[in-house]
Amino acid sequence: MTDIISELIQKPFVQVISFIILTILVICIIGPKNTDNTWSLAGYFFFGFMLLNSVLLWNVSNSWSYFFYSLGFSILYLVSISVIIPGIIKIAKIDGSAESAMIFIYIIYHPVLLLVVLFAKWAYLKLF
Repeated sequence: MTDIISELIQKPFVQVISFIILTILVICIIGPKNTDNTWSLAGYFFFGFMLLNSVLLWNVSNSWSYFFYSLGFSILYLVSISVIIPGIIKIAKIDGSAESAMIFIYIIYHPVLLLVVLFAKWAYLKLF
């Protein structure tokens, strides 16, 4: 059972779906007072996805396919959130401009983070 769970967690698609659901749940539970806070929460969850996704790269056997799948699912995450969050803002009637926050600009760091982990993994395997 533990092997199945750890195998599922290492799939970028499962990570994306989990973080999207978690983002929606937390935003609905917390109920931010304005749109900036709503978008910031979504951005923090995206950052959490990026970190978890990058850390789990260490244990996968096919690193490069994981790398490219991760980048693709990262874009899917952003597209999904860009549709879901405005819907939540409209349904919950949250005050504010309803524009997306610039917090998602750190998507540019996701490939860098993944490459740093790939390099560290490569260096570790070469040295030890």
